[in-house]
Amino acid sequence: MQEESVQRIGIIESLASRMALWLNKERQGDHIDYLKMKLGIETILTNVSKGLIVYGLAILLGLFLQTLILHVAYAVVRRYAYGLHANSSTVCSIVSIILFIGTPILSQYLPFTRLMVIGCGLLFITLLYLYAPADTDKSPIIGAERRRSLRMKSIVACAVVTGVAFLYPDPFIRSLLMLGVAIQIVMILPLTYKLLKRSVKNYEQYETESRSA
Repeated sequence: MQEESVQRIGIIESLASRMALWLNKERQGDHIDYLKMKLGIETILTNVSKGLIVYGLAILLGLFLQTLILHVAYAVVRRYAYGLHANSSTVCSIVSIILFIGTPILSQYLPFTRLMVIGCGLLFITLLYLYAPADTDKSPIIGAERRRSLRMKSIVACAVVTGVAFLYPDPFIRSLLMLGVAIQIVMILPLTYKLLKRSVKNYEQYETESRSA
């Protein structure tokens, strides 16, 4: 499994490097421009490859629509709440399969009533207010105003998903929507960071250094 992962990442990195070299040559950019383009292309290709794996498996299992609904609810809130990332592409792929394939299967046995939607929605909004946005050591969120803006946007996004779930008549669709948000909430909790031995509020280090300078 590890050798396959290294080979796949190597192919992606090689392809990203070739594309970045060609684009940089066309733009007559410098080495910094090349590195930025390479990183961006590599990120896109990695995400596409993981998406193909997850959605390919979802199609094989007849769960494409369920996975899509869950993923959209998750992504809408994550766009502003941020949160944990896996340390490697392999771990990310495995976790994505477990969450975005396993959770739709679970949702079939966990229909949400409208009262459950309201209760979970209020809980999620409270947790977002307390802990969003959650950064990582590699991607600190610098600036108090930016963090406040992201926090409010994440709360609004959660409220919108909760509203859609409340109004939707199918209890299983409600379940998918709310579980999608629940997955993202787990990604920002200090307890999750602690269990995975990851640091929280990474922005403090950079802002302290900036004030000291």
